Amino acid sequence: MKTITQISENKKNTNRVSIYADDEFLLSCDKELIYRKSLKKGDVVDTDLLLELAREDEFIKGREAALRYIERSFKTVREVEDKLRDKDFTEETIIRVIHLLHEYKLLDDFKYAETFMKEKLRTRGIKKVRFELINKGIDKSVMDSVVESMSTAEVEEDSCLKLAEKKYDQLKKRESDTYKLKSKLYTFLSGKGYDYELISSTIRKVMEHE
Repeated sequence: MKTITQISENKKNTNRVSIYADDEFLLSCDKELIYRKSLKKGDVVDTDLLLELAREDEFIKGREAALRYIERSFKTVREVEDKLRDKDFTEETIIRVIHLLHEYKLLDDFKYAETFMKEKLRTRGIKKVRFELINKGIDKSVMDSVVESMSTAEVEEDSCLKLAEKKYDQLKKRESDTYKLKSKLYTFLSGKGYDYELISSTIRKVMEHE
């Protein structure tokens, strides 16, 4: 066991302190832990306390890293997990940080998927939106729940028609062959993630207006 002989605030980062035991540097940790553990000069520290301080200090670092990351924009659970792994935080710390963010409603994959779909369905089909959400770590069951709660079909039909009309006006200026025009329009809409039936009905609507 060692006895704390000094606790000094770090000059470069005032949120951290250096702890000295028996007049030798022992460790550096977040100032929050000093208050939480009521540590002061003369206290005796053992191995268990040192391990706890190290564990809690990493948790605080992980928490702050996650908060800085999500303040820029709303994130999915997996995006935050991946960010913390990139910074070499332990799995225990990552689990605790994610739990904390959930507790304070700072992470919500359903809400994220709902907001993402509402925005992206204006410019692409549901298949492409689902693919993008999968890459962001959104579970299929969450996506299914969001789709059930929204009128995605109507939004998708409307966006497909608007994109088709705009693209058709561009294509017809340089393409007079009807078959080629339809083919290019189909390829364009397919690339946006719309399914065959919706594309076919949309192209018919656009062509009928001519």
